[in-house]
Amino acid sequence: MLHLNMEKIKKYYACWFRLNQADKYLIWIDKENPEIDEPEEVFVNEQGRIPVFTSETELARYAELIGVEIENQEPGLINFDAVEEWLQEPNSYIDCPECLNAWNLFIDVAYPLKLTFNGDKLNRLRNRIYDKLFWGNNDFVGCPNLGHPSGDYYFPEWSPAEVRKLVKILKQGLKLFRRYTVEVQVSAIFTD
Repeated sequence: MLHLNMEKIKKYYACWFRLNQADKYLIWIDKENPEIDEPEEVFVNEQGRIPVFTSETELARYAELIGVEIENQEPGLINFDAVEEWLQEPNSYIDCPECLNAWNLFIDVAYPLKLTFNGDKLNRLRNRIYDKLFWGNNDFVGCPNLGHPSGDYYFPEWSPAEVRKLVKILKQGLKLFRRYTVEVQVSAIFTD
């Protein structure tokens, strides 16, 4: 009898984001198990909050405290400030990479907290918007599985309904993110 290894293989990474003109970090978890299709998530503490840190060093010290090893990989920036700037004038150019990175992190925030995030509710309009953002990154040009079906660079055109829906999704995601994050001072943990 074949026994499938159902053990979750988790890898922990520093996730760098900018919000309110301040760079901060959180712990992002990638679950690598081909037998289980489970989404990624952010680390949530026992109080149901997402600890954020002012530096990678503080994040690493916290990870050591909780017994987690952070993978040695340079984090890419998720710029919530750029998303918020676009939300103030949503009829301007949509930066697909910035919006998609934010959207994906909001999914990873909602999942471990068991929250409803509208960006994760599959429907035709939502799926079309997500696909446009994904293909608009142009990361997979020429890739038959992940690239735009044309095989070429893709520059999406947005309907008013798509823009309105994208605004709602990103605003809700930012609200969730702000509500559930808490800045942690590791030095304060050591002195308590």
